[in-house]
Amino acid sequence: MLALCLVWTCTARLAWGADEGQILLYLSPTTERYFASAGRSYEQIIKRWPAYLRKYGEHVRTLGREELLADPPTGVLILPTTVALDPQERAAIERFAQRGGSLLGTGLVGSRDAQGQPAGLDFLHTSFQVRSHGFFPVNDNTFFVPFGDGPLTWPIPAARRMGLSNTSGSLLRISASHTSAVALDWSRNVPAEPHAVMAFEETPRGRVAYFGVSDDAWPAQRDNLLLLDATLAWLRREPHAYKAAWPHGHQAAHLIEMDTEDQFESAPNLARDLENAGYKGTFYCLTTEAVRHPDIVRDLLRRGHEIAYHADVHFGFKGDAVREQELRIRFMKQQMAGILGERAPEATGFRAPTESYDRNTEMLLRRHGLLHHAADESSHEDRLPFFSVSEPGVPPERALVVLPRTQMDDVSFRLKKLTPEQVGLTLANDLDLAVRSGAFSLLSVHSQNYVEGGLMRRTMPDYLRKVTSYGNRLWVTRGDEITRWWRQREAVSVDSQWRSGGLRLILRNANPEAVAGFTVFVTLPARQASLKVTAASASKVAARTQSIDPFRAAIVIDSLPPGQTELRLNF
Repeated sequence: MLALCLVWTCTARLAWGADEGQILLYLSPTTERYFASAGRSYEQIIKRWPAYLRKYGEHVRTLGREELLADPPTGVLILPTTVALDPQERAAIERFAQRGGSLLGTGLVGSRDAQGQPAGLDFLHTSFQVRSHGFFPVNDNTFFVPFGDGPLTWPIPAARRMGLSNTSGSLLRISASHTSAVALDWSRNVPAEPHAVMAFEETPRGRVAYFGVSDDAWPAQRDNLLLLDATLAWLRREPHAYKAAWPHGHQAAHLIEMDTEDQFESAPNLARDLENAGYKGTFYCLTTEAVRHPDIVRDLLRRGHEIAYHADVHFGFKGDAVREQELRIRFMKQQMAGILGERAPEATGFRAPTESYDRNTEMLLRRHGLLHHAADESSHEDRLPFFSVSEPGVPPERALVVLPRTQMDDVSFRLKKLTPEQVGLTLANDLDLAVRSGAFSLLSVHSQNYVEGGLMRRTMPDYLRKVTSYGNRLWVTRGDEITRWWRQREAVSVDSQWRSGGLRLILRNANPEAVAGFTVFVTLPARQASLKVTAASASKVAARTQSIDPFRAAIVIDSLPPGQTELRLNF
């Protein structure tokens, strides 16, 4: 959850151009005639826009054809599913952009001529700096998946599944230098073809943003409206500061874990591969197997890996009586205590066999001192950790943290009969998407597939080289470290307001201790704009800035103390 106070004002624009705040909604009569000829109402297709834009008050104007051709003052020109344009309209839009105006387009802008005949996509490509690659297939298993912490998508958690409707022949595959969202199936399988559906760019004169979906395919839900808020803010060059998902300026996080069960003795193989790459992992141990290999368990812990629970025996929990579930949890803890002794309290994570659990399982895990649960991919719509909802009313500082499995695991690879080469490509593509979308990635490996010659043993070395290639962008760590960070992050709020031409940033840390590496992302009012950060006189913190991309910077605070900290941002 983002604890963020947004103040939508025009103050920020004044330093970057007095006309940046003007929002112009163009209603093309050419497009209206085209839809009418097809028996459709253009007014109905774009009905969300007038209602949405009311909150911008005097900064919004609706343009007709004659007003557009008269070259209105520059600002942001919205072209909502403006599929048909005559030559004069096209020329006026081009002049608007050349004069420094910004463009926001949805759907197949300019794809038909004045007579409603197909005109190709050259106008769309040129106006919005994108390339098209055909259309997505029409089905009920296509989701709009935005990138988390992005310049245009930051209000939405990373890789949230957002439903689409009525995409028949209109959901355009695009590629661009800067993309903000992709279209994926429910499992977020990454296709070989280009699959972006939202893009943005800053030209030498203005900014452009494009949604490859028509307005009637995108319901006017809260998340969609938040995306429009952030998109218009970026187009109007309004900088915003917001709580980043990850610490120390990282853009994504990765947990590599082993379900350590059959062939338990293969666990050191994964540990060695992780260590050679400079990483530590989490080993969820089936305790009836762990007691047969106590030296391996103790050695893994000694080497800095996390030891966690995979239950007592390899049977799921879902639907079992509470008493039976509790007996199993007590027994697995008893077995682990016999192995780890005084270090047994360090085992605070759990992963259910076959990902079979229910709300009673999570309730009991928390009551017995477990702190996180590595769950299945259906546990949440976002690709981020979250607090269990099994016990409403339990505050975040005490709630169970759930780490959803976000990557296809080796069991699925074997069922699909994938070759090591295919597995490697699948893993690499998914990791690339996770990093681009600022997401959490959990790769589950089974001990029986990490023996000599096993599928994952053959695949992992190349995969780990891919992981290391992301450098500081990707935080690779243990499940307990991610859990600790997620609790700390939740207890920090970020407020941002414009005061006297600068951004006033107020951080409130409700944790009892300082938070290391707390990070705030800032959208920039211009490509590669400089950012200066100074602490208020009463705030004694060390903050550094780092570039994330041409349109974002990070403020990394080495140690954020409890209480309130105030920073001043100038561009």
